[in-house]
Amino acid sequence: MGKGKKSCAAGTSKKVKVIGTKKYVDNETGEIENFQVVSVEDRDFNFHKVWLESIVNSIDLIGNQKTKLAFWIIENLNKENQLVMTQRQIADKSGISLKTVSTTMKALLDSNFLRKINAGAYCVNPEVLFKGTRNGRLNVLFQYQALEHHEQQELEPEEHEDVKPSEKNEPNLFTDEQLKAV
Repeated sequence: MGKGKKSCAAGTSKKVKVIGTKKYVDNETGEIENFQVVSVEDRDFNFHKVWLESIVNSIDLIGNQKTKLAFWIIENLNKENQLVMTQRQIADKSGISLKTVSTTMKALLDSNFLRKINAGAYCVNPEVLFKGTRNGRLNVLFQYQALEHHEQQELEPEEHEDVKPSEKNEPNLFTDEQLKAV
């Protein structure tokens, strides 16, 4: 590398901004000197901004009905990452056949994109997609994982009822610091 050049992490660059000049006093000699003040910050450049509506419209033109339904679900989520509708309501409102809605919803459930809350409500996995604040996402993620835990308990035989929760080999979902932050 040439003299004076610094290596940057892949996907970042340095942005140098001249702020102006400032007078500084040398504490040892008492001399006053003018210095040029600059700000140096790392900037990301190897990423893509995606405007969901534009992407949806483009894929809508070339995609099939299942893709259209997946994007329709994303557009119709509430603030808790939920779609509160029966499959028949989804079919009626999206204009997609009930059969396609049913097969697509099953595929999205099997792929862990969606989780069924009850007969008329679904939650999109916040690890995959979430619109909102970081704390909002953590809250929905906690609820989503609690729902998953509840489903697993319903599927497991009740042979471990005498085991205390602290004795089970269950990983913690969040550290104590993360829980305090929420």
